[in-house]
Amino acid sequence: MILVSACLLGQRVRYDGRHSYSEVALGLAGGEPVLALCPEVLGGLGVPRPPARFVGARFGREGQDLLDGRARLLDGQGRDLSPAFVAGARAVLALAQEQGVRLALLKDRSPSCAWDPQGLNPDGGPGLGVLAALLQAAGIELREVRAAAR
Repeated sequence: MILVSACLLGQRVRYDGRHSYSEVALGLAGGEPVLALCPEVLGGLGVPRPPARFVGARFGREGQDLLDGRARLLDGQGRDLSPAFVAGARAVLALAQEQGVRLALLKDRSPSCAWDPQGLNPDGGPGLGVLAALLQAAGIELREVRAAAR
């Protein structure tokens, strides 16, 4: 079973109400069964929702810093969305473990899903999202998928 960011499979769950459909993600899944989830939606955030940015986090450790209480995720009005991001990430991790997920294909530049520890994405974004930090700690292989918004 492979976990895939739901937006990569065409679900309109991004913060802006769009998706990030990616044929690359489908190719990487290789025909294996997929578990398509959005941690932000599972954490109770609506669609659309204001974008959130890490505050007080180190690059490449953003999600872990949030989980450790050293950083927060704030929207443009300064509202702390950290509890929703953590709750959603934990819900996805629990489902992934229950389903025996061994690989996660995650959306780039997402405060939840980003996994770009070397900062190689030319479009920037966090190096380690909240969900990515939890999945990595659980020993699940991570791959970041770049996709254009639609």
